[in-house]
Amino acid sequence: MSASRPRALSYLAYRALLAHPLKRLRQRGTGLDRFLANYAGEGLVPTHPDDRAVGEAASACVGCGLCEAGCELATAVPSIRSLGLHAAFRLYGKSSAELPHAAEALRACAACQGCDPLCPTGVPIARVVRHLLARVSAPPGPGYAPGG
Repeated sequence: MSASRPRALSYLAYRALLAHPLKRLRQRGTGLDRFLANYAGEGLVPTHPDDRAVGEAASACVGCGLCEAGCELATAVPSIRSLGLHAAFRLYGKSSAELPHAAEALRACAACQGCDPLCPTGVPIARVVRHLLARVSAPPGPGYAPGG
């Protein structure tokens, strides 16, 4: 056994048993307070179980483009044609600050459910779009309540 291995193990033990617990004692505020202090300025907010459920449903998208090819609104509403449904899924992963730029397209798309049956993987596209639209209308924050 080399001399550096015991030194490394003792350093890890020091970090786990002494340094980390003492650091946690000095922290101020709750985890949510620290998260908001670090990320709220960038438009990032904590996720809610509803957000995670919609995100899991959207993650089944394989990017085949059948929803866009069969979208009847894309020819009638220019903002949908320029946004594209694949962009709605990319918006899901972006900060809430970027969502208002797509509000017009999301509003037009939310009422139609024509692309749902076209999806080969069964992604509830209309549900994802409605969820994104709800985030545009009332961006989630510390007091975020689902559906309200």
